[in-house]
Amino acid sequence: ALPAVTKTQVGLDPKAFTFASFNQPFKISAELFAVWMRILSRVPKSQLWIVALNEGASAETSLRAVAAEAGIAQTRLFFTGAAALDQHVGYKSAADLLLDTTGYNGHS
Repeated sequence: ALPAVTKTQVGLDPKAFTFASFNQPFKISAELFAVWMRILSRVPKSQLWIVALNEGASAETSLRAVAAEAGIAQTRLFFTGAAALDQHVGYKSAADLLLDTTGYNGHS
């Protein structure tokens, strides 16, 4: 059995509801990200966790800018990079709801 990972272990707010997407950011369309920002705006004590693999910092910068335009505080977005397979699978236990993109999935 793989060990469970807690929100605190990965740097998430343990009291916030955590939406997570383990898709690579290029799979997140502008339209879908706008939907996710509307969800965050309607769920005040929530955060969005995105695994930014190939695009890394450039994806994070772009998505943070869109979130700011939507009025979402930067502290509600959390980005992590690649992880070993057992850690990546364990990450899923720290999320409250896993989000997928249309046309692709995040193996979640």
